[in-house]
Amino acid sequence: MSRYSVRGLTVLAACILPVMFLSCRQTTEVRLFPGKNALVQVGSDVLYEEDVQMALPLGLSGTDSADFVNRYIDNWIQDVLFYENAKRNIPDTREIDRLVENYRRSLFEHEYQRSLVRQKFQTEISSRQVDSFYTANADLFVLDHTVVKGLFLIVPAKSRDLARFRELYTCLDDNSFEEIEKLSIRNAARCEFFYDNWRSIHEVEMMIPVSSDVIEAELESEGHFTFADEDNVYLLNVSEIVLKGGVEPLENVAGRIRGLLTNRNEVEYVRSVKEKLQQQALEDNSIIFFRQTE
Repeated sequence: MSRYSVRGLTVLAACILPVMFLSCRQTTEVRLFPGKNALVQVGSDVLYEEDVQMALPLGLSGTDSADFVNRYIDNWIQDVLFYENAKRNIPDTREIDRLVENYRRSLFEHEYQRSLVRQKFQTEISSRQVDSFYTANADLFVLDHTVVKGLFLIVPAKSRDLARFRELYTCLDDNSFEEIEKLSIRNAARCEFFYDNWRSIHEVEMMIPVSSDVIEAELESEGHFTFADEDNVYLLNVSEIVLKGGVEPLENVAGRIRGLLTNRNEVEYVRSVKEKLQQQALEDNSIIFFRQTE
């Protein structure tokens, strides 16, 4: 049973009655697709119930389903009629045919290139290649913002453990990390460890009610930053920092570099295939030059 049948007769009634009226006026005989339920025929084009089912959003009520189906069929009919009318009113189709053939050719070439690369082209980008590209092209990875690794805490100003937080937040050993986590839970403090990954300073600055220039200046000189207001104390410790204008850390861009190198190698591989095809055609005398090239 189709999805329309489950939703009731209202959808089918809304669709099939105008379909029957329209179909009776058709004179073009069309061989219908076996196993599918035809809804509308306009000229040689047929809309099937299965096509509408695939487009029908889930979760619609019976009334909404009927409205959607009616709109879908109306749009389909209008598109077919508009296209047929366009063909009648543009008798010179040479430019369209040229564009269609160019597009068809590009699709063939694109699909063949994908298949060629998938089946024949195998390469692994080594860490050494990534390092070499990174070193030779550092200008491609200049930061427009500061990035940091570290720890950020927001501790309630009235916390009894505030002094202990101040002692621990610049420590980098596992025992200190574990104690900070326990204290954070006990004091409902916000705690974010990011010693293992780089984070934009903007993400941290948005949570501290101080200008970014002040924060970055203190981080650059001290490696940590503190600020307090009536409600909270903000503690930021940085283990590593790369300032705006510096080169983005390799670990942040290694994935991008691998993508660039892979794409470059694929392009070179396809170019070599084209050159071999040309050379083979020349050897087979299947290329004819009508004018001497310089």
